[in-house]
Amino acid sequence: MSHRILAAVIVLATTTSGALAAPTQLYGKSVIVGWTENRLQTTGRDASPTSITASGQLSVYVSDKGRPFSRLNMSVSNRRNQTRSRQVDAVQGDGSVRAISFRGNSMTASMPRGDAGAMMISVTFDSGFGGCSAHVVAGKANGAQATRSTSMFTGTPVDIFSIKTSGESCSIQSGNVFGN
Repeated sequence: MSHRILAAVIVLATTTSGALAAPTQLYGKSVIVGWTENRLQTTGRDASPTSITASGQLSVYVSDKGRPFSRLNMSVSNRRNQTRSRQVDAVQGDGSVRAISFRGNSMTASMPRGDAGAMMISVTFDSGFGGCSAHVVAGKANGAQATRSTSMFTGTPVDIFSIKTSGESCSIQSGNVFGN
């Protein structure tokens, strides 16, 4: 199944690079999606795969002209139970590998994850665009044992063998979550 997810994300990213216009009901609003990841991964320090739990949040602000701005924030606790967080901002169309697209009452965010992986966040809005639900999926290419990525926290290589996502939440709020 993970190869189908990766293929779908790659196709989506390449076919929506010109992102479909956001619904006018979202202009001037922010969409916030949160989730938990349980990963099996190795780092430069660990020869054996280690279980890691991380929290993710994608915030998307849709400008008054319909242009999406996004921020991915990840938090993880280390072995000393200290939480580290890092965020990465992206603007649609400015060379970003994060693609945000809209179709009807849905929004999709897709992004590569390492050399053989990808993540897709699907949001469905209610009929009045006042509420939403989300589903987050991460996968790797069929046949790939792991996907090699660079840690957002240390800048060192990380081999991710599996990612299971859960606990998705979604909310919409008026205004720009990134400030003015």
